[in-house]
Amino acid sequence: MMKNKIIVNGRFLTQKSTGVQRVATEISKYFQEHYKEEVVFLCPKKKLLNPNAESLNCVKFGYFSGYFWEQIELPLFLFRNKVSLLINFCNTAPILFKKNLIVIHDMAVKENKSWFNWKFVLVYNILFFFNLKNALKIITVSNFSKKEILKFYPDIQQSAIEVVYLGSFLNFNEEEYKKGDYFIAVNSLNSRKNIKVILEAFEHLDPNKYKLRIIGNTFDNIFNNDSLKFNSNITFLNEISDAELMKEISEAKAFINASFYEGFGLTAIEAMSVYTPCILSDIPVYRELYNDTALFFKTDNAMELAQKIENLTYSDNYKDICKRSFEASQKFSWKAASNTYISIVENLKNKRQIEKSPN
Repeated sequence: MMKNKIIVNGRFLTQKSTGVQRVATEISKYFQEHYKEEVVFLCPKKKLLNPNAESLNCVKFGYFSGYFWEQIELPLFLFRNKVSLLINFCNTAPILFKKNLIVIHDMAVKENKSWFNWKFVLVYNILFFFNLKNALKIITVSNFSKKEILKFYPDIQQSAIEVVYLGSFLNFNEEEYKKGDYFIAVNSLNSRKNIKVILEAFEHLDPNKYKLRIIGNTFDNIFNNDSLKFNSNITFLNEISDAELMKEISEAKAFINASFYEGFGLTAIEAMSVYTPCILSDIPVYRELYNDTALFFKTDNAMELAQKIENLTYSDNYKDICKRSFEASQKFSWKAASNTYISIVENLKNKRQIEKSPN
């Protein structure tokens, strides 16, 4: 019987880990540590791709997977077991079940449909409409994202949305990592990520002095992409391990991100947490989070980005910039984030119990 359990939508455990799934995993680990047997992660009967799944209290059921499992089998299971609260970490929740806590990372799909497949846009528009309207509580990752939710769904009460900042997955080891002579970007070919302006900036820089490494998982066909130009000083790296990612970011001269739109920008804070300065696109969420620390450039100005790269390279205060970056990263903590999540869950549980108690 799961009536008094903490129930988590564990569909993300069957998915490949990108940013959203990584965040869900980190919070889940704290949930498991805090609630122990009291927390249950409900999953489809599918191979669990998340390496942390074995350490979580998972219950598999059903015949479907993906949206069919989440929207059909999961709510039926919840009704049968009289579950009073479902925690959804990854933007979506079952429409038929009205007792959801849901984490919304951004409104990118509402901001610009051209960034996504039309089917994805259609599904998310439907899910957002019902999920946000009926959620008991919404958690998002920045004040910017909260404003975006309210912009597209003005009928939602501001008090229904809680902002909880994320943390860094990387830990700095000063003795192990030394700064190299290259810059780094963690990017995809999604047009929202604006990789083109980074490549254009390096066209304006001396290839013998400035090197760029771009880490992503969609670069197999990049050499056939006529819209992108690059010099020999740019290296593309496909999927790498977490340890390799940490080493690459830790040893980089600086981290570059040119996104048009982000809900938080997790990799920037990861870079700062290993003493790597950030050169970021001048967008609202980056100003909110990193205004006093990062260097900024306009998203359409490759020359400005090139100038920022040169300025940082020859800065007499480079070590101080690295130190300030690390210090800024320390205000973002997974422990603090998880404790806030747990507090929100406890408040919802207590509220549900009061509502059920006899007058």
